[in-house]
Amino acid sequence: MNTSVKPPEITVPDDLAELDQWVLWRREVVAGRETKVPYSIRGHRASSTKLADWGEFEKALSLRRRQPDRFAGLGFVFSAEDPFVGIDLDDCLDASGNVKSWAQGIIERFSDTYTEVSPSGRGLKIWAKGRLPANVAGVRLGDGQIEMYDRSRYFTVTGQVFRGAALEVEDHTSDILLLYERLVGAKVKRWPLQPLRGGRIPYGQQHNTLVSLAGTLRARNVCDEAIEACLQIVNERQCERPGPRAHISQLVRSSRKWGATA
Repeated sequence: MNTSVKPPEITVPDDLAELDQWVLWRREVVAGRETKVPYSIRGHRASSTKLADWGEFEKALSLRRRQPDRFAGLGFVFSAEDPFVGIDLDDCLDASGNVKSWAQGIIERFSDTYTEVSPSGRGLKIWAKGRLPANVAGVRLGDGQIEMYDRSRYFTVTGQVFRGAALEVEDHTSDILLLYERLVGAKVKRWPLQPLRGGRIPYGQQHNTLVSLAGTLRARNVCDEAIEACLQIVNERQCERPGPRAHISQLVRSSRKWGATA
């Protein structure tokens, strides 16, 4: 009798599901160390640098359902051709599932984009849109570590959304570069924002523009109440698609905590 536990259903943002960049993974001992080895939907070991080894989300999910004993889960491969960056916060949750102090500012900063709990239950993975000058591996922070990738690596995918995070992958170009600078200690070129159209802030640039404005005001010692009042007005009157007021309040809180993450 088959006593296998049925694998849980996985729902991911459409931005990710629509790309043929999916693999499966299983735990194996490699060079004396347990690791998560990627596999293609055809059943052989996969490479995070070979496009031919990647496949469709639905096909990977179907294979996982059919062979739950063989594969532990799905994985998404980052490519230079896609707009995504993955941020892996290892060991950032305590035994009760609360975010540890060293990671709180980062979670606040990326609170509007897709975030899920890692297979261990003690880490978080964040997906955002942006670009990296180079991949970042194994930088220690607090009692955990951070990795950042935008190509040639893959993330295990659980579909276990962290605290109701949105099933959307948002643009965080400026935040990603700022975090990169803090992790590697090097200044990088900032790609300029596109000019505003007719005085309106385009939808894809709203978050970065409001974050930049909050940072400028905070640097001039403007109080939180005034920063939020200013951002709420800009959000309502100048953004093409104004976001919820609660998101603006959260952004202001995030700008206060961000400086304490490094």
